[in-house]
Amino acid sequence: MAIRRAAWSFCLSLPLLASSCLAQPNHSPLLPRPQKLSYAKGSYAACSLKLHSANYSREDVFTIKTLETTLRQQCQGPGTASIPVVLQNDAAQNSLPGPSDEQTHTAREGYRIVVDRKGVKLHGNSSAGLYYAAQTFAQLFEGASAHRTLPFVDVTDEPALPYRGFMYDTAHGGAPTVAEIKRQLDLLAKWKVNQYYLYVETNIDLNGYPLLHRESNYSRADIHEIVAYAHERHIDVVPCVELYGHLHDLFREEKYSSLAALPHGGEANPADIEVLHILEDWLHQYAELFPSPWIHIGFDEPFELGRAGTRASSQSPDELWLHLLQRVAELSVQQHKRPLFWADIDEGAYIFNKYPGLAANLPTTAIAVPWFYDTRPSYEGLLTLFAQNHVPILVATGISDWDTVTPDFDSTFTNIDGFLAAARHAGAFGMVNTQWSDSAQALHRQAEAGVAYGGSAAWQAQPVARDRFFEEYARIRYGEKLAMPVSKALQNLARAQTLLRSAIGGETSFRLWDDPFEPHTLAGIKTHAKDLEESRLAAETAQEALQAAIGDAPVLEQGGELSELLFASRVLDFAGMKFLYAIEIERNFQALPEHPSTDDIQFLLSRETAARNHSRIGDLMDECGDLKLRYRELWLQQYKPYRLATAEARWDAELEFWRHLQASIWTLRRNFKEGSPRPTLEEVLSRR
Repeated sequence: MAIRRAAWSFCLSLPLLASSCLAQPNHSPLLPRPQKLSYAKGSYAACSLKLHSANYSREDVFTIKTLETTLRQQCQGPGTASIPVVLQNDAAQNSLPGPSDEQTHTAREGYRIVVDRKGVKLHGNSSAGLYYAAQTFAQLFEGASAHRTLPFVDVTDEPALPYRGFMYDTAHGGAPTVAEIKRQLDLLAKWKVNQYYLYVETNIDLNGYPLLHRESNYSRADIHEIVAYAHERHIDVVPCVELYGHLHDLFREEKYSSLAALPHGGEANPADIEVLHILEDWLHQYAELFPSPWIHIGFDEPFELGRAGTRASSQSPDELWLHLLQRVAELSVQQHKRPLFWADIDEGAYIFNKYPGLAANLPTTAIAVPWFYDTRPSYEGLLTLFAQNHVPILVATGISDWDTVTPDFDSTFTNIDGFLAAARHAGAFGMVNTQWSDSAQALHRQAEAGVAYGGSAAWQAQPVARDRFFEEYARIRYGEKLAMPVSKALQNLARAQTLLRSAIGGETSFRLWDDPFEPHTLAGIKTHAKDLEESRLAAETAQEALQAAIGDAPVLEQGGELSELLFASRVLDFAGMKFLYAIEIERNFQALPEHPSTDDIQFLLSRETAARNHSRIGDLMDECGDLKLRYRELWLQQYKPYRLATAEARWDAELEFWRHLQASIWTLRRNFKEGSPRPTLEEVLSRR
């Protein structure tokens, strides 16, 4: 028997002790944390393992391929494969989540891994459980690449929540290619996510609506391909659509404008019978296209409802909203789908804050999805209304990258931890971690650590070990060699983003483009110059770490997460540079004497501020132009060309801002007369 001895390490099979066990340096980190785990003395050489799959079903074919890939990757040297890796799936249960799985019936996805002197056994309570066993199995290997070993271990695991979703917004920013969605599904599978909510508004090519067919859309063939790919990985693709609000792409067309609550608005007029006919048609087509037993019908953010929704009806806004929800939910059930809907509470249009009585009259077939993406000390009060009215709930947390220069990991982790804890207390049976694209410029691969955090948090019974997460994530994702530089980069990017937010305010992806000389903005950044300096230093530390990591694994990163994080570090550095330089440019103007000489103008304004190169404005122009080119490359690696021009326009405008200021200063220098009054920054800016 090809056994290698390992240092003695034993962990009691208790959930509360499992995380301290996994933190020991002798053993690899595991994400998500298993419910029960114990290590014993001994191990097998990776090259001694041989897959033996006698008892499996058709649903297990992809799992077997996954295990074959794992063994091939782990064996980096010579050896004789003689130790059997036995698979067993002895239950004919569903391979995908059903319409009403309960938290007490999570055994469907349960699994056990036993590695001992008898060999290796992976047992799943279903094909899904066996697949999750394969994912954990891949994380158990330890040691240097040429001497990889599998320790003796006993793992018993099952999810804490039966529904663990991830929602991706394809409607507001870049439209991911089918290849990119497949890449997302591969990553979600690693973290044991079992639902993929494909958020669309009008960007699926439905029959009968040719005016809505655009380059951003997904064809019916695309959807079939995505669904099949997800199914192999035991992920259910849930259509996450809009059947009330967020339909501006429909109502902007003159043919449909009259059906909106406001002409060319974003919400349907719930009193118009033609609206119901369209929604019924769409529901039928979505139901035919997606085999999932669930459908998310939207109904969030009815901002126009209170102002314009009653123009064709005597009903109050809440009555209109509720009656349409009840009707669409009824139509969904007729299509054999269980409907979910967004429940605005302390967010969006605050509809459940304004009309708390709605909770008592919601359709009994529907699942409410309270959503909240910000940070707060406690999230308990967000769910009280639904718990009191016995409304089934699935909470929506947020990966904060849709309106930030780079992912705000601190806010993301706080939101997931806090809202998920409240969800468990309120009896929620699932969580969906959302990734929106509201800024229309986000590159979402930067936030893949947040995706892993959300998936792990929903599976495991105990909170994610936040203080060790980046290191453990990097070690699992990139291996021992790259773990430290990648972890260091993630930690410093999180710090840089937090510091930048404190300096320029929230929604940093929008604040990045602000005029830094606007009086209120300039006054604010002056008081936060130290934060901007510290943000730049953290971003540059991340940049160095990422350059080292990518240099050590150039084949591993072909425009993937690390390449985007490297780009993110440069954008953070540029943001800090821009606002610090604005302070210094204003200071250069103020340093001019009351009647400056031409030498004063030449030195402070021409050379220090606006020289064609190696000046503050020159630096900003160079970096902005280079970042735009890199941004375009990264966009086209994952998105369709649709909306790229909109995103690039911000870079173009930023570059033009500084070019014009530079030209204005050059004009000032040429025309300046010795002994003239001191020019001011305000005067130069007013000429632009």
